[in-house]
This record gives sequence, C-alpha cells and structure tokens, in this order.
Amino acid sequence: MKKIINKIRSLFHGNHEAGMATAEYAVGTVAVISIGSVIWKLVTSDIFRDTVWNLILWLFRLITGITG
Repeated sequence: MKKIINKIRSLFHGNHEAGMATAEYAVGTVAVISIGSVIWKLVTSDIFRDTVWNLILWLFRLITGITG
C-alpha cells in the first residue's frame, strides 16, 4: 500500500519540467504582443470611443433620471 501512495505522490510532486523554455518564451512574447496590438487598435478606434461614451451617458442618465 505504501508503494502505491508513494507512486501517486511522485505523479504530483515528481521532477517534472516546470516553466517555459526559450522557444516557449519567444512564442509567448509574440502572442502577447499580437493580442496587445489588437486591443490597442480596438481601444483607439472611433467606434470604441463612441460606444464607451454612449455607455457612460446612458449610465449617468439612468442614475440621475435625466432624459434627453
């Protein structure tokens, strides 16, 4: 029974490779920059700005009860 318990423990606490290798860092960095670029392009677009502004105005009117 003790051998089985030790085997199960080794599966969870064994000498598994942890972290990322250099190639994985490169791929991760490219992915983060790509996603960041898309988000930056979205946030700086006129459509996004207008949508956020309209949402703020709608919330303000909802809270204060002002119509118009």
